[in-house]
Amino acid sequence: MMGHTHATSAVVAWLGVAPFVSAHAHHLTPMSIAAGTLVAGGAGMLPDLDHHSGTIANTFGPLTKGLCRFVAAISGGHRWITHSLFGAGVFIALAHGATHNFWAVTATIWLCMGLAVRALWGPPRRNEPNGRLDWRDIAGLAHALAAALVAWAIAASGFDVGVLPWAVGVGYLAHLLGDSMTEHGLPVVLWPIRWRLRIATIDTGKSAEKLVVAGLYVTLCFIVYRTHDLWATALLHTVS
Repeated sequence: MMGHTHATSAVVAWLGVAPFVSAHAHHLTPMSIAAGTLVAGGAGMLPDLDHHSGTIANTFGPLTKGLCRFVAAISGGHRWITHSLFGAGVFIALAHGATHNFWAVTATIWLCMGLAVRALWGPPRRNEPNGRLDWRDIAGLAHALAAALVAWAIAASGFDVGVLPWAVGVGYLAHLLGDSMTEHGLPVVLWPIRWRLRIATIDTGKSAEKLVVAGLYVTLCFIVYRTHDLWATALLHTVS
């Protein structure tokens, strides 16, 4: 599925399960839910760190291009280890570890928020490497700097960082569920066992996926409408 589909589905999934998480696992404040929404939206892109030319690779210019090449090299390529439950566990563990350090929290928010924003720009145009910086690279670096400043401000606000592993887990699993509905499915969802999970055959970028995205936006609007009285006032007060 396309990047914006993954990011939107991750946000919908997070807002849908946040009340359950808050009631039964980890209490969430309005600020935590908002921060979790940003993180979950970006975490919905994390499995595609193994794609050297996808949306993630074009998020922060040469920074994310290098990161994606590295992850692809150690994970076996696109839709391999990162597209498995093992991969989800690794990233959830990394998010949990990040909660013990301010700069790790900032980096987690920076990456996830940047990915979520980039996903809403639409699919990147083909950008063949030419050995030098071009305007896309410069735009990506500017995006990285702006995202870093916002991430630092959020991390310094004193919100409950315990929300990070929950938001990363929900967003990551939403991505796996989405890719399991495509024509290729998940070849090694139970890595290292080679077993393909495919529960539908939606063609990426085609009409069926556009209908899915429309349904996600409708669901998102419904969730916000039904729950805004629980968090909107408190969130605005916290931010102000």
